[in-house]
Amino acid sequence: MQIVVINGMPRAGKDQFVHFCQEHMTWCKNISTVDFVKQAANFCGWDGTKTPENRAFLSDLKDLLTKWNDVPFKKVKHEAERYNSEAMAYDFDTDEVLVFVHCREPEEIAKFVREMNAITLLIRREAIETNEQSNHADAEVFNYDYDYIVENNGTLEDLEESAVTFLREIYQGKTS
Repeated sequence: MQIVVINGMPRAGKDQFVHFCQEHMTWCKNISTVDFVKQAANFCGWDGTKTPENRAFLSDLKDLLTKWNDVPFKKVKHEAERYNSEAMAYDFDTDEVLVFVHCREPEEIAKFVREMNAITLLIRREAIETNEQSNHADAEVFNYDYDYIVENNGTLEDLEESAVTFLREIYQGKTS
């Protein structure tokens, strides 16, 4: 299983990049360190919108859950391992299982690299990088030395080509 921590400013094209990778891989999952945080926020009455105030709330809630018991990291690790086990149950080569983990905080990115042998990927999009951020997590996107950087300043076809190139680089020709 290959873990890829993916990061970028809001609306940089991270989910679309992962979608393109999923089109070229049999076992490719997209999860986030805030998935469980969003579930907890829903329980508290969050309506699912991503206003600046709500983004700050989610960031603060994630900080609390991380400080309390490292819940976001543990949930993502468990989900990735469960997905890998599912691939194994289908007798699939787990070296070709790819899990994208959306994570913003540099310390947490480093933890994924250290504990799960993750590689890191930054998606950049010039048009949105000057937008003011409402929380520290979004503001810290560029405070990490990423293994790969994809510039998303062109068309969707350009982004798909970048996704295929990325897959070739990390799998050395194992993709369809």
